[in-house]
Amino acid sequence: MSVVVPVHARPVLVAAAVRSALAQECPGGLEVVVVDDGSTDDTPRVLERLAAADPRVRVFRQDNAGPAHARNRAFAEARGELLALLDSDDEWLPGKLAAQVGLLDRHPTAAFVHSDVDEFFPSGDGAWTRRPEIVSGRVLRVLLRRNVIHTMTVVLRRAVIDEVGGFDPAYPPCEDWDLWLRIAARHPIVGDPERRVRVRVHEGGISSDPVVVYRQAARLVEAAARRLAAEGHPDAGAARRQAARWHGKYARRLAKQGDADAARAAFDRAAALHPLGRLDRLRARWTRTRRDAGTR
Repeated sequence: MSVVVPVHARPVLVAAAVRSALAQECPGGLEVVVVDDGSTDDTPRVLERLAAADPRVRVFRQDNAGPAHARNRAFAEARGELLALLDSDDEWLPGKLAAQVGLLDRHPTAAFVHSDVDEFFPSGDGAWTRRPEIVSGRVLRVLLRRNVIHTMTVVLRRAVIDEVGGFDPAYPPCEDWDLWLRIAARHPIVGDPERRVRVRVHEGGISSDPVVVYRQAARLVEAAARRLAAEGHPDAGAARRQAARWHGKYARRLAKQGDADAARAAFDRAAALHPLGRLDRLRARWTRTRRDAGTR
């Protein structure tokens, strides 16, 4: 088992993350592969101390290139046949790896296992009001609508990464979603309903900007639709419809922030992808007309 940890400038948090991995009981043993993505603070020294204290910790450094590149570098350096993903600011709860390795053993056709999480708000305030469902089986259609996979909970088979490739850095902050779509087009997955990871919820990051997320969602779901159509996949039509839906959602966000030209282009793309995309454009016009009438 290889635990994959990308980190940039998180000396205290990454130490807690790595220790939570080292404390796991894992059949066959584990290593923790940490890729320092160009940290210039105390992170390299913290990682050196962790590696000196436990030979299971292997540390690699690279120039800052983003988490997708860092995880892919860790994949290349990893020795295990299973690859467990852990973010540098999260912590695994006891029993996580043993339970999920057992699930993969019982579901030999599953490409990966994922689980629920226990969210932690550093400010002490906040709560999730819409928890993603924990899905199993052939889940491509679910994932075309929304990413419901918590990256830091996933344990993958290395053979699957060798088959479909790693993270595509073209889709930040949605590169994990893109990978799940590529995998789910070919393989089933298995869901673990237990909360296995303590997740630190940050405010103000790139993934909190709906315009950025919707733009990337529209791009990656459209790319999935093209890929599925080229392969003759039975869900290619559903993917095209969801691509139109995401372009429509992106367009409405652009319109809300006053970028009319970009919103119009996104609505046009939705309409070009699927007939129902035209309904999104008409609905937006009707809503805008009603809003304008109400202000007169």
